Amino acid sequence: MSRLLACPFCRELFDAAEAEQCPQCEIALAPLESLPPSYDVIEEEAARWEQNSPDDALRPWFDLGQGRGLLLGIALASLLSFWLAPWVDITSPNTAVRSGYSLARGPIGWLWGGAVAWGVSLALVLSRRSIRQMRGVRPILALFAAMTASEITLLLCLSPRGSPSVHYAYQWAWGLYASLALSLAGVVAAIRFGGALPQLPPQPARLPARERSSLLH
Repeated sequence: MSRLLACPFCRELFDAAEAEQCPQCEIALAPLESLPPSYDVIEEEAARWEQNSPDDALRPWFDLGQGRGLLLGIALASLLSFWLAPWVDITSPNTAVRSGYSLARGPIGWLWGGAVAWGVSLALVLSRRSIRQMRGVRPILALFAAMTASEITLLLCLSPRGSPSVHYAYQWAWGLYASLALSLAGVVAAIRFGGALPQLPPQPARLPARERSSLLH
């Protein structure tokens, strides 16, 4: 088979034995395989690169990478600690072991804020499936994760100290400290949610506008 030659400008094809110069452009022909991509190919590759950016690629619903699994685990553990773990062990004026849930049902109703924030965080983490979406909710996730830590800090500062007429005796249980640690860990995990942006392949270089117009006309 004869070797194919092409015009570097108009890309018209010729047989090697047919011509050595383009009759229209009066430019020496070159082997087809040695020519750079044509204008149309360059534009198609650039458009495909823009439409298929790796940080916009949707991941499977149950993909636990990019910090999704870590945040989901912290949120679930925090909710379990709020509902089931002991937060305070009271010995006077009565005897009781209270969880965060039982404290929130009483006069400390603002403790519900942290639990609700963790529930919303679960939905946010599950619904974000691309790296761009994950990184976009970092601030709100960090704020939600910090709510439990701020509530516990406020609880420790405002805890009853007793009075001459009423004696309070209690100690904070491990569930309170576990919830505090999970809250701080959640802030760190939220800041890193989505990880770093993926290493993008180089974007195909578009031709300058002047060259595009000369090719089109």
